[in-house]
Amino acid sequence: MALNFDPGALAGLGALDLLEAMHDEVVMLDATGRIVAVNAAWRRFCIENGGDEDTCYLGQSYFQTCNTAEGDSSAEARLIATGLQKVLINGQPFRCEYPCDSPTLKRWFELTANRLQHDGAVYLIVQHRNITTRKSEQREVEEAFIKASAMTALIATSNDAIISYDLRGRIITWNPSAERLYGYRADEAVGRPLELIYPEGWPKPVSQYRDEIIAGRLERFEAPRVAKDGTVHEVWIACAPIRSPEGEVVAISNIHRDVTEIRRAEKAREVIAGEVIHRAKNMLSIVMAIQRQTARRAGSLEEFNTAFEARLRSLSQSTDLLVQSNWTTVSLSQLIDRHLEPFIELGDGRIERIGPDIDLRPQCVQTIGMALHELATNSVKHGALRDGHGRIGIRWSLEAGADARLHLCWDETGVPMAPVAPAAKGFGSTVLTTLAPSMLAAQSAYDIGRDGVTWSIRVPDEHFSLPS
Repeated sequence: MALNFDPGALAGLGALDLLEAMHDEVVMLDATGRIVAVNAAWRRFCIENGGDEDTCYLGQSYFQTCNTAEGDSSAEARLIATGLQKVLINGQPFRCEYPCDSPTLKRWFELTANRLQHDGAVYLIVQHRNITTRKSEQREVEEAFIKASAMTALIATSNDAIISYDLRGRIITWNPSAERLYGYRADEAVGRPLELIYPEGWPKPVSQYRDEIIAGRLERFEAPRVAKDGTVHEVWIACAPIRSPEGEVVAISNIHRDVTEIRRAEKAREVIAGEVIHRAKNMLSIVMAIQRQTARRAGSLEEFNTAFEARLRSLSQSTDLLVQSNWTTVSLSQLIDRHLEPFIELGDGRIERIGPDIDLRPQCVQTIGMALHELATNSVKHGALRDGHGRIGIRWSLEAGADARLHLCWDETGVPMAPVAPAAKGFGSTVLTTLAPSMLAAQSAYDIGRDGVTWSIRVPDEHFSLPS
């Protein structure tokens, strides 16, 4: 192909010597965009990339090559052609960076174009510099910056306290959640020993934690930690070593998550579960005792069913009151009213209740309720509630002293009663003299005299309380 340039004119410029001296790949274009000269670096580049070793693109249109390019960099190639043409017109230097990958390598180049005029002719000096290394380093720096910014944002907005400390145990970083959890501002915590938040007398020093973390023996654990105001938090701690670019451990990172409420809720669930099991066992024990005693004294199945149902209903009355109070306590006066309600009318003058406000705990509610049911049932059958001639006094008081007790007394008078022989004692007597005192570790007395019935019980203070 005949080359459309004047070698003599170029030689006069001294341009060829200048191009040869440059380390970057350089080509010279005429006003039409044809390559009229190339340097040694360009020739080496062409050979290494499979170009024509003889011509190295001399005489070919650089603009056409750019405009017909295909592949991932075709858009950039067309912009380069447009930019070079503008340089020919206005003389303003043009610069751009573009990717130019080989089959095996990712590469980036910087292209710089300047106009050269000589003897009325216009030329372009197009310089190509391989900036792959700089571009890779720049990308790595950008990625590192993005990661660092993301990590900074994550640490700043995390709900967990994120702390780091050096190998001496001195705090290096302290995020906003650490400030909220422990009450120390960052400027109060940074530089101080991590033992700042340890409980007084904590047996394990920070150096021991550090050694276990570096050795890979400790990744997470739970421990109490103390805030500035003295509040003790149960904290779940995740830990890891922080390494330098050379791989040397330079610090330790900690993530502190406050699990105080979680652990408290777990313990509460355990207590509740145990209480439910305990109550269920107690209830079953009571039901079984009622079943045995009722069956032992019933003359027929019908009699058993009637008596057993009545006693279970009494038990359910007490349970209903406990359910309404969230199974906490029930007032003694309320318990008395509920169990006497089926047997008397409101305001019945035959019954007198006297005593201070007392709250009974669940075990006592069920036991005293069952005793009241038996006393009321017997009264309907044989005593004051049978024909209206007698009176019932229900009195209770607190006995002071080291062994404080609740003294409850049922005193039924004005009704001639026939003494009951021991062999004829029924379930009611068993409840009043055996079951109730044994379930409450209490002392009881039951007497059927010629003029009425007296039953009293002295209940330990573990089964009752004064209203708050």
